[in-house]
Amino acid sequence: MISILLLFALGIAMELMKHGAMMTVMSALLTALAWPATLLAATDFIDSTWTIAIDRSDKAGKLLAEVLLGGLQGNRPVTLVGYSLGARVIYKCLECLAETESSAELIERVVLLGAPIPIKDENWEAAREMVSGRFVNAYSRNDWMLGVAFRASLLSQGLAGIQPVDIPGIQNVDVTDLIDGHSSYLWATQKILDQLELDSYYPVYNSILCHF
Repeated sequence: MISILLLFALGIAMELMKHGAMMTVMSALLTALAWPATLLAATDFIDSTWTIAIDRSDKAGKLLAEVLLGGLQGNRPVTLVGYSLGARVIYKCLECLAETESSAELIERVVLLGAPIPIKDENWEAAREMVSGRFVNAYSRNDWMLGVAFRASLLSQGLAGIQPVDIPGIQNVDVTDLIDGHSSYLWATQKILDQLELDSYYPVYNSILCHF
C-alpha cells in the first residue's frame, strides 16, 4: 500500500521558532558554548523555555492522533518521520493512539531523530505496538545541546536522542558519525533516511516474535 511521509522536523521547529520558544533556547545554548560558566547560570532560563516547548509538542501529538483517527490521511498507513520536538510529537501521538486501543494498521513506519524523550517512565512498549512496521530511534552521542536542554531527565531517566532504547521491536541506529550537534539533523536527515532504506520490504511487526 502507498504510504504518506509526514515530516514534522522543520514544521514543528519553525513554528516554535515563530513563537520564540526554540529560538530562545538555541540562542542561550550557543552563547553558553563559549562560556561554560554562562551555561550554568542560564540553566534556569533554559528550563522554563524548554518546558513550554515540550508542553506544546505534547499537545501537538494529541492533535496528530485525532487527525489520524479521523481518517483524513485516507485508507492507507502513514510513515512518520520527526526530528527533535517533531519526534516527540510523533511519540506522544503513538501514546494517545495506544490509549484509544487503536489498530497498528494506521501507522506503517516511524523514524525518530534526536528525540527529546526519556527512556524510563515512558510506555515505549505501547508506542511500539502502534506501528506495524519499522520503529527506528536514531541517536547521537555528540548531541550536547539536547543533553543540556533536557539534562534533568537525562540524569535519571536516560534520553532517546542520545542513547539506545532497549525495547524489543525498536531499531536503534547510532548516527554519531553524521551528527556533530543537534542542528546537524537538519542537513543529515536525508542521508540518514537513505541509509535506512525505508522503502525496502519489512515484515509486519509482531510484539512477541520480533527481535533485532
